[in-house]
Amino acid sequence: MHRPDTEPRHSIYYRYEVHEPWLPAGHGAQPRASVVIVGCGPAGLVAALELARHGVPSVVLESELQVSLGSRAIVFTRRSMEILQQVGVADRMTEAGLPWRFGNSFYRGQRVFRMEAPHDPDDRFFPLLNVQQQYLEEYLVDACKAEPLIDLRWGNKLVGIAQHADHAVLRVDTPAGEYALESSWVVAADGGRSPLRTMLGLKLEGASYEGFFVIADIRVDLPLPTERLAFFDLDWNPRNTVLMHREPHGIWRVDFQLPAGETPEQALQPNR
Repeated sequence: MHRPDTEPRHSIYYRYEVHEPWLPAGHGAQPRASVVIVGCGPAGLVAALELARHGVPSVVLESELQVSLGSRAIVFTRRSMEILQQVGVADRMTEAGLPWRFGNSFYRGQRVFRMEAPHDPDDRFFPLLNVQQQYLEEYLVDACKAEPLIDLRWGNKLVGIAQHADHAVLRVDTPAGEYALESSWVVAADGGRSPLRTMLGLKLEGASYEGFFVIADIRVDLPLPTERLAFFDLDWNPRNTVLMHREPHGIWRVDFQLPAGETPEQALQPNR
């Protein structure tokens, strides 16, 4: 029986809401869904809202009771904002975020490149916007709650899938036990390590970056503009990269590439 965490997650900048789980008891037999979306991150929520915009109902399954944990996406491009405008959350993103268009690359302490993204006063959105992913997910969840064609089921974990000629049968576990759900289509929006794709033996194509990073959100007041800072081959992190972004709410995010042989646990020790 699935037992999602019911304690609000810890964050130095975001207040988590714990949602009520959707339970199968008393709902009777499940009608076949047109589309089931597995995963309640930005990809799954935007997919549900876009389907609803075209009159297609969907069921969204999310194993947890809260939006995403930790520091994830923080930079959203102009094109992303155009898509978010289609689903009705761009205004809230603009109000919450920090716009920017310049980036700086430093090599061994010297600036070697400065990026300037083009921007016209008549442009609807800035080239880039910094805002933490939790806020985007909150805005998308609110939009889904207001859409009658979207059935958002918190605390529902996909544990099995069987494919048939014209539909799939999903086994879904909840705090009240398992139930079966048929669907004509199933969308895997459950992340880069998608359990659904694993169940189906599907793999993403493309190349992987071999570096490992520790990502830290630090509350600090720095007299620096909202611009991307990229440092390469620093004397205190030789042959590696450190990225810095200003975030809303007085936070700076630091992406620190680990030296060869150092584990994330070692990197998070206070002396490091």
